[in-house]
Amino acid sequence: MKILILGASGYAGQAIAQRLGEHYEVYGTYHSQKNEGIAQNRMLQLDLGIPGSIKNILDRIRPQIIISSLGGDFQLQLAAHNDVANYLAENKAGKIIFLSTANVFDAAEENPHYESDRTDSHTDYGRFKIACEHLLQEKLNDRCVTVRVPEIWGRNCPRILKLIEDTESHTPIVTYPNLHVNYTTNIQIAEWIAYIIKEDLGGIFHIGTKDTYDYMQFQSELSMLLGLKKPVFKKELIPQKCFQAVLPGRQEIPEKLQRKVIDVLHYLEHVQK
Repeated sequence: MKILILGASGYAGQAIAQRLGEHYEVYGTYHSQKNEGIAQNRMLQLDLGIPGSIKNILDRIRPQIIISSLGGDFQLQLAAHNDVANYLAENKAGKIIFLSTANVFDAAEENPHYESDRTDSHTDYGRFKIACEHLLQEKLNDRCVTVRVPEIWGRNCPRILKLIEDTESHTPIVTYPNLHVNYTTNIQIAEWIAYIIKEDLGGIFHIGTKDTYDYMQFQSELSMLLGLKKPVFKKELIPQKCFQAVLPGRQEIPEKLQRKVIDVLHYLEHVQK
């Protein structure tokens, strides 16, 4: 089976490519920096600003599964996903796995959210992701799999590197007491997507921890576990408890792939030291 990962050089894309490369013929796109985990003759440069560029890649590779973890300009991404949807619709085969975000619920923070909840966002990013979800679902129906993810962590991820830099320099770290979120790792995302493909599952999935944790407390405990200097926090006060969390509710995902926040903290302690 041929799989094409759009945005294979990104942090999540690299982990997905490495995991799927164990069993499938994996291709990837990049904008400026290649993914060293994919054979170089299977890495294709993609410039979303060039009309027809993504269609040329699709016609060349003819993938059965397309995984989108694209970044960049929102309107260019939306146009690219429209091209992908048209390609799949015309070929009447194949599916897309679209990486979305917890921000599709950022205007409804009274509770954590499950897959069947109605999306509602007041940010440009959240609204853009909702637009992509709707576009793909309307054109492809059950041939579109949507995976929503919260904050992504992992070995040498951008968030950890920034935490190390800020604690070392005593730079104030913006944090949000009273905000409760859930977390995921690049490895968990790759494991879930591999399972979704293997079992040919469809619909919407939330890939993240089964529980939530106070945002500032997570930063404090992670700093301690990694042996970093005590963080200097700049607190953005929130008057009452709120959530930005996409909790997994799908029963098809086995327990061995589920995680709690404490599992993520211990994993980061292990891989980062």
